[in-house]
Amino acid sequence: MRADRGLHGFVTLLTYLPSYLTAVNGRDTGTAGLLMLLLTAPVLVCPMLAARLVGRGVRPLTLVFLSLACLVLGDLALTVLSPSVGAPVLAGPMLVTGAGMGLSAGLVDGQALALVDPAKAGMAAGFLNTLRLGSEAVAVAVYGSALATALGRRVGDGIDGYPGAADAARVADQAAGGDLVGAAGLSDAADRTGFAEFLTRAYDSAFRSVLWGLAAVGLVLAALIAVLLRAGRRPAD
Repeated sequence: MRADRGLHGFVTLLTYLPSYLTAVNGRDTGTAGLLMLLLTAPVLVCPMLAARLVGRGVRPLTLVFLSLACLVLGDLALTVLSPSVGAPVLAGPMLVTGAGMGLSAGLVDGQALALVDPAKAGMAAGFLNTLRLGSEAVAVAVYGSALATALGRRVGDGIDGYPGAADAARVADQAAGGDLVGAAGLSDAADRTGFAEFLTRAYDSAFRSVLWGLAAVGLVLAALIAVLLRAGRRPAD
């Protein structure tokens, strides 16, 4: 169940990366949607690959750790994001992150349900889905809050450098939703273009900072799973 929490790093990217691609990277919505296929396509393929590997004797736990490793490496690699980054550079990190999600999709559920009395499998599956969806909603909210906080600090620190610009909190809130043009309009800055470029840099920096945080969470979860598994083996031994 704790391994399932690591997959929420994928869900948060699925929610917020399109905003980055349109607001900072300058992609139109259609192009951003096509780029997101790099993140989601592995989810269609990797579950079948994982099932085949398990059928050939690979331990499910090995695949769970491999999944977490892919998610962590993908998050770290996505810090290459910048206003000018191209699709070829993004392809690798997005495919690796998607593979991290795909390798565990279904596998974690199967391992959890295998521990339940077959007579209660239906109830357990419902509980598992409820827990996953609920925790995903919390993860997305926490990610959004972290992004808004990081962006708010950067806007607050730099807004004084633009004559006429004011109301940093309101500007940051608007920018956090990906509407950098609208946020620049709220500021009343004399140099509207320069302020919009400042917001782009601030959003880019805040987004990459939160990616580092996601990678750190993945590492902590991997270590926690290893410790809990080791503690669980001791009574059996």
